[in-house]
Amino acid sequence: MRRVSDSRCFRQASRGFTLVEMIIAIVITGILVAMVSMFGRRQIDAYIDVSNRAELSDAADTALRRMARDLQAALPNSVRNVSPLFLEFVPIRAAGRYRAEVGGGAGDDPLDFTSATDNSFDVLGPTVNIGAGEALVIFNLGQTGSDVYSNVPAQSSRRAATAGANLSKVTFAPAGVQFPLASPQNRFQIVGQPVSYECAGNAAHPELGTVIRHTGYGFLPAQPTVFSTGTSAVLVGDVAACSFSYTPAVLQRNGLVVISLTLTRNGESVVLMHQIDVLNTP
Repeated sequence: MRRVSDSRCFRQASRGFTLVEMIIAIVITGILVAMVSMFGRRQIDAYIDVSNRAELSDAADTALRRMARDLQAALPNSVRNVSPLFLEFVPIRAAGRYRAEVGGGAGDDPLDFTSATDNSFDVLGPTVNIGAGEALVIFNLGQTGSDVYSNVPAQSSRRAATAGANLSKVTFAPAGVQFPLASPQNRFQIVGQPVSYECAGNAAHPELGTVIRHTGYGFLPAQPTVFSTGTSAVLVGDVAACSFSYTPAVLQRNGLVVISLTLTRNGESVVLMHQIDVLNTP
């Protein structure tokens, strides 16, 4: 005899969710997510704040270290600070001692400060490299009569040098007059173009504030505040405020540069101050 089966139980077991059940599940899920977010929001905000402060601190520290490295290689008595927003110096590329007297050799070439036409000298010690556009400086005092920024030969401690590699003899362009002063220790320096740091902070819109590094604009008697020539590069952004100050002869012949830098991002700020000793013994 054929058995008849009832399939109603199978149809009832495979029934899906109703629309009301789905809405209830969504509402309950939303309530749970809201409760979790309320408890986790503070931790997420704290993480974001710490991350912003860490990034700002790292950016400020990197910028200050870069400026410190530049200034520690500055030509003695070349740092200028016309206002808290600008700092200028001349970077040293190489240095050594020149022959001041004949040493007994047939080919000895001392630098004669009594001759306006003598334009070469022997390097005592290791050889030096001179790049294109670099200059020779002897006994820069940073004042009238011996100033690397002066373009008057009789008052300038700077002369255009002949480029070359591994030089045991340095030659320079005659200027019609010899260097104003001889170095008591017979020192000379090879320098590059002046460098200026500009603080363009913006307290109202920190994302627009920057510290800018200018170079290649040439030697100017007065410290520039407008740079229409040369090259400029942004050292760091997010600058709300910054300032430079320079005090010469703090410790005998050393100067002191103080840099203050404030970076701001997403409501978080860091303030760093850095002091840099500058050697001013020419």
